[in-house]
Amino acid sequence: MSREKPKSRAVKMLRDSVARKIAAGEVIDRPNSVVRELLDNSIDAGSTEISLYLENGGIGRIRVVDNGCGMSAEDLKLCYLPHATSKIESEEDLLSIRSLGFRGEALSSISTCTRMEVISRPEFSDTAFRLIVHGGKEIAVEEWRGSQGTIIDASELFYSIPARKKFLKRSSAETSMCTKTFLEKALPFPNINFRLYTDDKLKLFLPASTRKERILAAWKGVFNPSLLHELQGEEEGFRITLVAGRPELNRKDRRYIQIFANNRRIDEYSFVQAAQYGYNDALPGGVFPVCFVFIDVDPHLVDFNIHPAKREARFRNQPAIHHKIVQLIKDFLADYTFRLRTDQKEAVQKSFTLPDMNVRSGSPAAKRTSWNEWSSSTKTATSPQYGSGQGTGFKQINRPERSVSEKMEEFSPIHNQSERTSVDKFDNVRYMGQIMDLFLLAEYDDRLFIVDQHAAHERLLFESYKQTASTVQELLIPIDFETDEAEELNLIKNQGNYKKLGIGLEQKEKGSWQITAIPKSAVNMEGDLVDFLKNQKGSIGELEKELYATMSCRSAVKDGDPVDSLSALELIKGAFQLESARCPHGRPIWFELSKNELFELVGRTI
Repeated sequence: MSREKPKSRAVKMLRDSVARKIAAGEVIDRPNSVVRELLDNSIDAGSTEISLYLENGGIGRIRVVDNGCGMSAEDLKLCYLPHATSKIESEEDLLSIRSLGFRGEALSSISTCTRMEVISRPEFSDTAFRLIVHGGKEIAVEEWRGSQGTIIDASELFYSIPARKKFLKRSSAETSMCTKTFLEKALPFPNINFRLYTDDKLKLFLPASTRKERILAAWKGVFNPSLLHELQGEEEGFRITLVAGRPELNRKDRRYIQIFANNRRIDEYSFVQAAQYGYNDALPGGVFPVCFVFIDVDPHLVDFNIHPAKREARFRNQPAIHHKIVQLIKDFLADYTFRLRTDQKEAVQKSFTLPDMNVRSGSPAAKRTSWNEWSSSTKTATSPQYGSGQGTGFKQINRPERSVSEKMEEFSPIHNQSERTSVDKFDNVRYMGQIMDLFLLAEYDDRLFIVDQHAAHERLLFESYKQTASTVQELLIPIDFETDEAEELNLIKNQGNYKKLGIGLEQKEKGSWQITAIPKSAVNMEGDLVDFLKNQKGSIGELEKELYATMSCRSAVKDGDPVDSLSALELIKGAFQLESARCPHGRPIWFELSKNELFELVGRTI
């Protein structure tokens, strides 16, 4: 069917009422948008008490009561007009914004699509005033009664824009979204008392507290308080506070990785990625940490004026912030890893401690619970091969399968004489055999260790590959491969990073590349490298970890491989030397039971 040619029409100026409704639709799209704007205003007013009341999910009524600085009668007459604001006066002020609101769009947009009533009494005044605005039109400004602060009541949302009202969800869904927005505003301001009422019932009370306590109150009963820790760090131009969970406090989605910049919740994937990367060595694939990131940035280094809801921001110092988040998390996790503590100057300590994995320190039952949590998450996140190629995008290529002895030859502690001095510290380790074709049993200092042979070998190879990364093997015959447009853009972007990893790349023509050099450790893995190059993205640190993790996983002994006693013993000793005894995918290498715990399990007393 042919389309009718559109008729030429003269250009006209929109009526003010139409233009205001369009502008309102950009800021207010559903009840939680009203909640967001009103809470911002209450916080900016210096309130210490803020209460939010919702009726019918906010569709019927949204009411915010605060004890802030309040507004005079003159302020009330201006506050609902477009671009009326007390936050800025000039363009230069945009470079030093500390307030949550600054555009003067909130009350103007809300008044256009609701029946709005504002009651306010300013500080140092005995008289309150009431403003009534319906659909953007002022009805009255009059003296009223009230205490210091402001009450804003917005009812019948979208009564003046019925088409928008059709797209709202059920009241329960709208209530859920309003609650989410309420929490996002309350978390960065633990010094303010927040209350949430839904249909005249108090649903949430968040008293003034610390950041950690605020999070615990916001998700009451969800987090074990002993597993959350508050961390702080500072660099030039910014300061970071983290409320980070220990590794066992993991989730199957990113819901509890939240980023706040200058007290605003923002969608910044690079910082979410930084939090995940910080936990890479401590969490198995498929699970995510609990990590709330609060960033305070100098205003001139960040721009929030790029999104109507201020959900996005541009940072001039983004790489520095990313690095600091990763560093804070890794430093924190360094104290909570499976590690057999040794000292080069003293004898091996007579205890193997895992203080952070216990729900209650010293409780055998707590240790068993932690192990069960880890093992269950491992089962869901890995294949029966215990992580072969997990999350890497590598494909198995056809090449002769190496024997177990050939694989074990790559295990450096067996063959590197310079390392034998430290390994010999564990000469009193007693190897007791292999069970289930995967686990190695060892006794050391009245403790039974159950060592995952694949995870242990994998981690040792991983560390070895990192140490020999600079050794490059030039290829006599380059490896050719084809790319699509997206893969080619990724290769061009990361070509310098790949070179740092010892991978030489050259572009023959558009869509055609060749590998001219590879890390010496990756000989016979050329096919895997092609897939790695075409699919992997990220920083040099992330690329390095992904490359070496996959190489070590491919080369390590597997579930079902028999291991002779000598190799098994050396593997165990090497694992005990690790600074952080987790495999590159984050799973623990061993589990340990003390003599006391074993006696307790079988009902014996010492």
